[in-house]
Amino acid sequence: MRLKPVYVTDPNLVDAPLTDMPNQWAPAKGIHLYHFPLSLDSQKVRQGLEELGVQWQSHPILLSAHQQFSPSYVRINSRCVVPTLVIDGKVTTDTINILDLLAVRFGAANQCFETSEEERKLVNDWVDKAAGLFIEALTYGHVEGVKKPFPLGNASESGRSHQDKVDLLSGLIETYKNDPTLKTAYEKKRAVIEATKEAMVAPGQMSAIVDATRVELEDLAHQLASGQFADGGWLASDAFSLADVQWGAVLYRLQWVGLQPLLWEEDSIISAYAEKLFAKASFQTGVVEWSRVGRKVVLPTIRYKLLEAFGLARDI
Repeated sequence: MRLKPVYVTDPNLVDAPLTDMPNQWAPAKGIHLYHFPLSLDSQKVRQGLEELGVQWQSHPILLSAHQQFSPSYVRINSRCVVPTLVIDGKVTTDTINILDLLAVRFGAANQCFETSEEERKLVNDWVDKAAGLFIEALTYGHVEGVKKPFPLGNASESGRSHQDKVDLLSGLIETYKNDPTLKTAYEKKRAVIEATKEAMVAPGQMSAIVDATRVELEDLAHQLASGQFADGGWLASDAFSLADVQWGAVLYRLQWVGLQPLLWEEDSIISAYAEKLFAKASFQTGVVEWSRVGRKVVLPTIRYKLLEAFGLARDI
């Protein structure tokens, strides 16, 4: 039974994260973020950038239009996922990896994400705990009694959205069968999506994933009650840390998809922590302002698909 993301349990299915890797296809100058407005991991990195006060250029990748499979993007990030960070032509992938790089490069100058040696291990532990939650399944999988918000809707039924991606990737594998780089990337991504879909639709899987998530949130409540948060600090340190970036986006997502009543009480310490997280200016700018579905997702997707229908859509 799969209770964690494929990227956590089966790292051999995907390419290793890149760190500051030169890439001829990436912008040569400046700080660039390829991201999707509603992507959980994009939310985390955008907040990190805002918290650090880093100026960055936005490159939205419309997952709703499957732009993550665009050949131009896949040549930058062969995992076919967002976000991707580019600094002066060098590519960094994987959310934890990106945030670690940003903290090292910009944290000290901005007095941000600095933790003591004693705190660092606890911060890393809670970063890993957040990354280990099966948020993709919780977002797209069918949970009995939970009505998913627009634009998810009925896409959760029987793994339909994931099957659509499998079918699309199968076509791309055939189209680019003579391009080893693209063909391999598409094959690996198809395997990841198939494994994720199976975890969502197999009998008993989603209820087990919800139960496993509830256990992790009980641990979170215990840490909040016994750790620095109880004395006016944050989850794993006195100062706001990368662990808080991770968990802010996670709690916001779980609320958005309607799972909060199943996972923690409205008047619990987790709700108090979430309120403190969501009040951060960097959270409002990096997460909330990008969560306006109509303006940030629906209209750009309609515009792109209209241009595509007339043969006018450009690659990323």
